[in-house]
Amino acid sequence: MRKSEKGFTLLETLVTAGIAGTMAAITFPSLSSALNAHRLMAGLRSTVGCIRVARSAASSRNKFSQVLVDASHTTLTVQVSPDAATWTSIGIPLVLDGGVTVSSVSPANGLGFKANGSVNNASNSAVTVTLQNARGDTRQITVSLLGSVDLS
Repeated sequence: MRKSEKGFTLLETLVTAGIAGTMAAITFPSLSSALNAHRLMAGLRSTVGCIRVARSAASSRNKFSQVLVDASHTTLTVQVSPDAATWTSIGIPLVLDGGVTVSSVSPANGLGFKANGSVNNASNSAVTVTLQNARGDTRQITVSLLGSVDLS
């Protein structure tokens, strides 16, 4: 080999590629975990916003309002009603993405508000909404009787 030739040997290139591949394999699970956590937090913030819109709609329109979760548990729609019998959807439905779903609302069908902004459900209790990501991690939103929203 001449001294004027410059470059990398095949062995040096393979060793470098092997090290880069090993580093990528080590960091991928933590990146995946961080992405799932980020998607869950984004869904949580969006859901809180949707709940606050429903409460605001109830008090500003002096009507009942509710957040309706669809059968796939991924779309939330705000609805208003003058008599809590006939409902009209308002705004754009919120579609949760990235594998985030509403796993439960307790009490069932309890995500409604009276015209004064307080929670409207048969058990007259606070409402807990649980969101879950694709990995199975969960976070909860608690809506108090007076309508304030807390994350837990």
